[in-house]
Amino acid sequence: GPEVDEICNEIDASCKGFGTNEKRLLKAMGSQSPETRCKVPLRYKELRGKELKNVMKSECGKRNFGTALQFLAVSPIEADCDMIKAACKGVGTNELLLFTILCGRSNTEVELLKKKYFEIHKADL
Repeated sequence: GPEVDEICNEIDASCKGFGTNEKRLLKAMGSQSPETRCKVPLRYKELRGKELKNVMKSECGKRNFGTALQFLAVSPIEADCDMIKAACKGVGTNELLLFTILCGRSNTEVELLKKKYFEIHKADL
């Protein structure tokens, strides 16, 4: 709807010109309901032909702020999958992050997470 289109326009305006207006971008990305947040990446790709997650990565980098915006640029379940992958990357595992994501989920939610993880990362969880 028009609300999602306006958010997409605000994201673009935040990224225009020299440098990124991070406060404006965070306001656009962070002030959405979960339902709206799921629609924005899909609509952004329709309107701009780009993955919103990739735009956030190129505009804000890989620091904590950039990573947080990349998580906001995908559905919550996809963000969880990306966090799980990051928690298992490199030497050792970040158990605290894994516990935070996995504990309290029902068996059905864990199954959905496993399916989405495989879909995204082409590996079993």
